[in-house]
Amino acid sequence: MTGATRVALFAILSIALPLQAQTSAPQATFRGGTDLVQVDVSVLDNKRHPVRGLKAEDFTIFEDGQRREIQAFTEVNLPDRLQSRDASWTRELPRDVVTNQAGQEEGRLVVILLDRTIPAGEPTITAKRIATAAINQLGPGDLGAVVSTSNGAVQNLTSNRERLLRAINASDLSTDISDEAKEIEASVFALTGRSWSTLNDGRCQCGLCVLETITRVADAVQGSERRRKVLLFIGSDLLVQTADPMGNPSNDVGCGNRLKDARAVMFAAVDRANLTIHSLDPSGLANVNPIGRPSSTVRPGSGPMGAAAVTASTGDNLRRQGNLEVLPDRTGGRTVVNTNGPDLSVPEIFHESDSYYLIGFRPADASANGKFHQITVKTARRGLDVRARSGYTAASAVRAASATTGSMSEPVRDALTGLLPAGLTAIDLNASAFAVPGSQKAAIALTVGVNAFAAQTPAANGTSRGPLEIVATAFDPGGRFKGMARQTLELSWPSSAATGEHRFDALSRIDLPPGEYELRVAVSGEGRTASVFSYVTVPAFAAAPLSLSNIVVTAPNGTLTAPKDFLSPVLPIVPTARREFARTDRFAAFFRIYEGTDRQDPLMPVQLQSTVVDAGDRVVATETRTLDVGQFAKNRAADYYVVLPLTTLAPGDYLLKIEAQMGQRVAGRAMRFVVKP
Repeated sequence: MTGATRVALFAILSIALPLQAQTSAPQATFRGGTDLVQVDVSVLDNKRHPVRGLKAEDFTIFEDGQRREIQAFTEVNLPDRLQSRDASWTRELPRDVVTNQAGQEEGRLVVILLDRTIPAGEPTITAKRIATAAINQLGPGDLGAVVSTSNGAVQNLTSNRERLLRAINASDLSTDISDEAKEIEASVFALTGRSWSTLNDGRCQCGLCVLETITRVADAVQGSERRRKVLLFIGSDLLVQTADPMGNPSNDVGCGNRLKDARAVMFAAVDRANLTIHSLDPSGLANVNPIGRPSSTVRPGSGPMGAAAVTASTGDNLRRQGNLEVLPDRTGGRTVVNTNGPDLSVPEIFHESDSYYLIGFRPADASANGKFHQITVKTARRGLDVRARSGYTAASAVRAASATTGSMSEPVRDALTGLLPAGLTAIDLNASAFAVPGSQKAAIALTVGVNAFAAQTPAANGTSRGPLEIVATAFDPGGRFKGMARQTLELSWPSSAATGEHRFDALSRIDLPPGEYELRVAVSGEGRTASVFSYVTVPAFAAAPLSLSNIVVTAPNGTLTAPKDFLSPVLPIVPTARREFARTDRFAAFFRIYEGTDRQDPLMPVQLQSTVVDAGDRVVATETRTLDVGQFAKNRAADYYVVLPLTTLAPGDYLLKIEAQMGQRVAGRAMRFVVKP
């Protein structure tokens, strides 16, 4: 192929030889039927340490006041995230192939809420420090999300720490106006006989946006019974009262009933979801005096307010700290206030959920009637604090169709819009960005690993056939829809697979401009619908002087791929979503180097280094090559192959690292893979 370079690490091998990698779904610890209600239960001692080693007979569970027999039980002890001897990349670097089985695993769902009440200045730095500490505490099976009530950056649930940290650092946490503007605004309120408060802040009238955000979070995580659900509320106040905090009736701009209703809805949602809420105040040690700019004419104890201002400030501090205690007291969480190091409490908060129990019971009424049923869990052991969700809602069997999804079927729509992917059938996804010549957009090559379920009646020619629909959607970090690709495939496979499953790779494509995207892909066929969620960063291939595509692995002969040539306008190879290989397999990776597809400056040689390291961070293979300018003659891009003999590698996790250097510019990519015994 023109401009292609093939690099072998220790040996040159043919990329056409078959890869015989196999994948399997994670083995779930909890064993229960689909008709069981699953409840996650945490038990703490008087020092808030998790209690381990309890048995099913230590618990009693009630539904609507009636005792139910425990049908399934298991203790979940989350992996220790601090004692791993493996290299840091095994914990921190995300896999480029994601699975939809994450929602079926044990672990935490951690939602970090960066509230609009975070003050400007040092508290903003402290708030980001708290959020960073939480991300650093995430264990191997945990998923984290970032939510903001001040219109900052957000990040949906992911195990990718880099994306979570990026969302935190990109967030504009402060909604405070300038100090000068505050003085002017205070004067205006004084003239009208009203004092400023978060109740009459037009940017979030009555503070309802915060209560509504917590309600949405609770509703979203309610169905994830297998996981511990934690909300870290980072802010200096949470309006739950129905009166003005300063005691001025004129400040209540019709908020009383609205706050009362929103609070009741929020409490109900939090109770149903078994969501543990911790409040962490980034304001630091409380100062009872009003704080003003050094240049301000307003001084503590001076002016028309005088001592009353000091009294009001003291009362305001006590009020807001009391507000922050409401949800933790209700849900069994912690309130961290009046300290300059609130982030130091984060490890203790996570430790409380290092161990928990999954309990399953059969409900008295298994019908999907939409009714709420109360749950109570007790233990005969004295002195223990038992926490479980207060109830569950039997989901209604009838749902209204959304007008925004057009002719999309309800199962597909639900699979694409859930908090977690639909995992009825195990699927995985690799999303790789490649430049499109003559376009500012990039082609996102989607490789979906699917278990094909054969038709009940094999065809006469010895093969089975069945349709498969793939719907791929893309959203920007703000959740705005940015594109969709939809296709229907007619699959065929040997009749020998008619009574079981056979894995194949389905190929799709969606074109997107440079930026960050969340991808949601639904696969539907044979009466089953599953989905998988991932993320992709699209580089500015046209403008960047040096950039790399993602790394893809070539699919060998014998791999079932549909449609096999679908990505041929973009890729010279047929990719696979497999990342686990036997030692007898052949491993071949491909990527592309770009020198700005729309640039006019002279081409330059590029030095490439390919390195493979093991889980102990030891280099097991390395190779360096230089690409001359002639190899970039076509579309200012050059193709590159890495072929690795796996027989030289011991079983375990490995990382393929690519680094490209052009003058002072450097670009890199990395991809994880596994060598099986």
